[in-house]
Amino acid sequence: MKEIFAMVTELTSGEGGETFVHIGIPLRIGGHVTTCPISNPCASYGALEAEVQSLKAHLDALLHKAEAVFEDSATEDGLNLREDMTPEEIWSILSELSDDDLFVRGYNGLDEPKRRAVAEHVLTHCNVFAGKAATFSTRYNSDTGLLE
Repeated sequence: MKEIFAMVTELTSGEGGETFVHIGIPLRIGGHVTTCPISNPCASYGALEAEVQSLKAHLDALLHKAEAVFEDSATEDGLNLREDMTPEEIWSILSELSDDDLFVRGYNGLDEPKRRAVAEHVLTHCNVFAGKAATFSTRYNSDTGLLE
């Protein structure tokens, strides 16, 4: 995995200069790399540890907000399609829909790997000449993995 964070060490000038450490994110702009600080400068390990804990708390809060966003989008149409569902479970929900627009939005709203897995299930295990599987097979674009 690519390193996201960097530790930057700075030495203050003068006699008895102190060493400060902060956490930063390396940014590449053109051919130049610079580090953008995301923590306060720390003069001790304890201070750096407190900064790391603060960053973790901010990331946890962000994750909590994202959870609400994903739950809202999953239940927006009342389908409650989740990424942890099997392709068979997702197809079971989609195949029961009478509204073709909702059917297409529900399928196209899945992440690409999950869409492809559902498509494989439909095209290999379902009768593509009848019902929703027929609708699916006529609207499925194998290049994009989306229903048109």
